[in-house]
Amino acid sequence: MATSPNTNFIMDKSKIISITDIIENKVRKQRELDDYNARLEELKRKKFWLEKEIQMAEFIIAAVQSEISPQAFVQELINYEIGKMGDDDD
Repeated sequence: MATSPNTNFIMDKSKIISITDIIENKVRKQRELDDYNARLEELKRKKFWLEKEIQMAEFIIAAVQSEISPQAFVQELINYEIGKMGDDDD
Protein backbone atom coordinates (compact mmCIF):
# COMPACT_ATOMS: atom_id res chain seq x y z
CA MET A 1 0.00 0.00 0.00
CA ALA A 2 1.60 3.23 -1.14
CA THR A 3 1.35 6.34 0.95
CA SER A 4 0.93 9.68 -0.70
CA PRO A 5 3.16 12.58 0.37
CA ASN A 6 0.09 14.47 1.61
CA THR A 7 -0.77 11.69 4.10
CA ASN A 8 2.76 11.72 5.54
CA PHE A 9 2.58 15.47 5.95
CA ILE A 10 -0.70 15.27 7.86
CA MET A 11 0.61 12.53 10.16
CA ASP A 12 3.84 14.45 10.81
CA LYS A 13 1.88 17.63 11.48
CA SER A 14 -0.34 15.86 14.04
CA LYS A 15 2.78 14.51 15.79
CA ILE A 16 4.20 18.03 16.01
CA ILE A 17 0.95 19.30 17.50
CA SER A 18 0.94 16.44 19.97
CA ILE A 19 4.53 17.17 21.06
CA THR A 20 3.68 20.86 21.35
CA ASP A 21 0.73 20.00 23.57
CA ILE A 22 2.96 17.87 25.75
CA ILE A 23 5.52 20.65 26.08
CA GLU A 24 2.83 23.21 26.92
CA ASN A 25 1.36 20.83 29.49
CA LYS A 26 4.79 20.27 31.03
CA VAL A 27 5.40 24.03 31.29
CA ARG A 28 1.97 24.52 32.85
CA LYS A 29 2.61 21.73 35.37
CA GLN A 30 6.04 23.17 36.22
CA ARG A 31 4.46 26.56 36.94
CA GLU A 32 1.85 24.87 39.11
CA LEU A 33 4.59 23.01 40.99
CA ASP A 34 6.54 26.24 41.49
CA ASP A 35 3.41 27.86 42.89
CA TYR A 36 2.88 24.97 45.32
CA ASN A 37 6.53 25.15 46.41
CA ALA A 38 6.18 28.88 47.09
CA ARG A 39 3.01 28.23 49.13
CA LEU A 40 4.77 25.43 51.01
CA GLU A 41 7.66 27.73 51.96
CA GLU A 42 5.20 30.37 53.18
CA LEU A 43 3.37 27.74 55.25
CA LYS A 44 6.68 26.55 56.71
CA ARG A 45 7.51 30.13 57.76
CA LYS A 46 4.08 30.54 59.36
CA LYS A 47 4.43 27.19 61.13
CA PHE A 48 7.86 28.18 62.47
CA TRP A 49 6.55 31.43 63.96
CA LEU A 50 3.45 29.77 65.40
CA GLU A 51 5.65 27.20 67.11
CA LYS A 52 7.81 30.01 68.52
CA GLU A 53 4.72 31.80 69.85
CA ILE A 54 3.51 28.58 71.49
CA GLN A 55 6.95 28.01 73.05
CA MET A 56 6.99 31.56 74.37
CA ALA A 57 3.53 31.12 75.87
CA GLU A 58 4.66 27.87 77.52
CA PHE A 59 7.72 29.61 78.98
CA ILE A 60 5.61 32.47 80.31
CA ILE A 61 3.11 30.06 81.86
CA ALA A 62 5.93 28.07 83.47
CA ALA A 63 7.59 31.26 84.72
CA VAL A 64 4.38 32.54 86.28
CA GLN A 65 3.62 29.17 87.87
CA SER A 66 7.16 28.86 89.23
CA GLU A 67 7.37 32.55 90.13
CA ILE A 68 10.89 32.79 88.69
CA SER A 69 12.71 36.08 88.27
CA PRO A 70 12.86 37.78 84.86
CA GLN A 71 16.61 37.10 84.72
CA ALA A 72 16.12 33.39 85.35
CA PHE A 73 13.35 33.36 82.75
CA VAL A 74 15.62 34.90 80.11
CA GLN A 75 18.42 32.48 81.00
CA GLU A 76 16.09 29.48 80.67
CA LEU A 77 14.87 30.77 77.32
CA ILE A 78 18.46 31.12 76.09
CA ASN A 79 19.34 27.64 77.33
CA TYR A 80 16.30 26.19 75.59
CA GLU A 81 17.15 27.86 72.27
CA ILE A 82 20.79 26.74 72.48
CA GLY A 83 19.58 23.20 73.14
CA LYS A 84 17.20 23.39 70.15
CA MET A 85 20.03 24.57 67.89
CA GLY A 86 22.07 21.52 68.83
CA ASP A 87 19.09 19.26 68.11
CA ASP A 88 18.60 20.80 64.64
CA ASP A 89 22.12 19.74 63.59
CA ASP A 90 21.21 16.05 63.79
